[in-house]
Amino acid sequence: MANLSAYKQQIRLIKQYAFEHNISESQTAEIFNKCFQMLEIKYSKNTWSILKLLKYITIFIFALLIIFIGLYNHPFYNTMVLRNLQSSIYPGLKILRKIALPIIEKYPMLSELYDEWCLVENQFFYVNDMDCWPCSIMSSVPDLTNHNITKTFNIGIPYTKAENNVAVNMQDLSEMYWYNNNTFKEDSNRIFSNNDAYRTIHDVMDKRLDIYPSEFLTTHITWRINRMKPGRIIRKLFPKPIDTPNWWGQSIEKFIFIDEANSPLYSLPRPECSNVILRFTDGARLIKMMPSLECQQNCKTSTILLSNGYTLWYNWWYWRPMSLPVSNSTTISISYLTSFC
Repeated sequence: MANLSAYKQQIRLIKQYAFEHNISESQTAEIFNKCFQMLEIKYSKNTWSILKLLKYITIFIFALLIIFIGLYNHPFYNTMVLRNLQSSIYPGLKILRKIALPIIEKYPMLSELYDEWCLVENQFFYVNDMDCWPCSIMSSVPDLTNHNITKTFNIGIPYTKAENNVAVNMQDLSEMYWYNNNTFKEDSNRIFSNNDAYRTIHDVMDKRLDIYPSEFLTTHITWRINRMKPGRIIRKLFPKPIDTPNWWGQSIEKFIFIDEANSPLYSLPRPECSNVILRFTDGARLIKMMPSLECQQNCKTSTILLSNGYTLWYNWWYWRPMSLPVSNSTTISISYLTSFC
């Protein structure tokens, strides 16, 4: 009401001004009409501009949807996009991660929102007409120690490499943990184990398997690290392999596997990125290279022995490895898995 009263008051003042300056009522009314016409044109233009923008956005989204549906239903492009999707996304997110790093350091609780494992994995996911040539041409996993990988190398071919100075045992892990136990307790405390006595990484370091072995030596422990702060600590003990291609970007997610001598068979996890490096730093395990579901008809299963100082490089689009115990083994094995895009 206050605005309407002020509006009426302004109208009266304008009419009074017109009367005092000998401006007729018809001329005053014409001036008002022209003002209203100008305002109507102004706001109609704004409305038209918004509607026009919405129209273009709708057309653009609709065109993208048609292109996406067309590519998705084309076997060649469907396979190509699905196979390279993660490799295309991660380099871009690497820049975003660097921008977000100061925010995460100031508010570390935000990193709890980042966890791919909270998503439900689609058990029926299948890539139609996937090109399995990289794994179909090999009958065993080659040793490419002292060979540099170029951009032309087909990432679907798995291989092993020998490394120097990569020994990490339970004593090393224990020292790292107790020196940074507050960080690990806050940001990376949970583990997976087939032994009910081990539910947190604190349990693992407090009841070390090399000092307190289980009755049948069958304990398996998976420690997943998915936060930046503990990840930087882990990298000091498990640095990036020196032969890693410089065009690869390392993911945040890392795994440490601790296995007693008779730890049963288990599948290696599929990390964020498809280019995977499995490094053994103590003991040994058999790694059974199982072709992915899409490549089972074209590729053969093979088994390799990975021991301390060796790394296995593979791509999980083609391979789904499994870890098995070594016959007559009596020692604990420690391995480290990370991935690159």
